[in-house]
Amino acid sequence: MIVGFDYWNVISHYPYEFSKLILRIDTMPDTEIHVISAIGKGRIGTIRADVFKAFSKAGYMNPHKVVAPENIHEVVFDSPKESPELKLAKCKELGIEMFFDDRQDVCDLLNANGILAFVVPRKGKKSDISAERK
Repeated sequence: MIVGFDYWNVISHYPYEFSKLILRIDTMPDTEIHVISAIGKGRIGTIRADVFKAFSKAGYMNPHKVVAPENIHEVVFDSPKESPELKLAKCKELGIEMFFDDRQDVCDLLNANGILAFVVPRKGKKSDISAERK
C-alpha cells in the first residue's frame, strides 16, 4: 500500500501522532510512505526541512528514517484553490492509495478518484483556502 500525508495542518500540527502512525505503517510489508505538500512559490524548497523539523520536535533524532527525503514532494500553486487538482495529479503519479489531508476539498476530489482520503481536523477555525501557507 502507498500512503500519503499532507504537511501543513497535518504533520506540522500533529508531528507526534503522525510520526508514530507513519512508522507503524512503514513496518507493514509492501508499504511506501510519501508526503505531498501544496505550496505557494515563496515556499519552494522548504518542505523537506519543515517535515524533518516536525519529526525532530516529536523526538526523532534521525527524522529521515520516518520518511525518506526523496519521498517528500512539493506541488506549487499560483492560488491555494489549485491544491486539490495538484495533489490529485501527484497522488496518481505516485500510485497513492490512501491520503491524509486537512482540506475537505482535497479529500473529496481524491475520494471521487478512487483514493481513500481522510480529513484531519484542523487546529483553528480557518477555511480550506485561508488555512494554506502561501
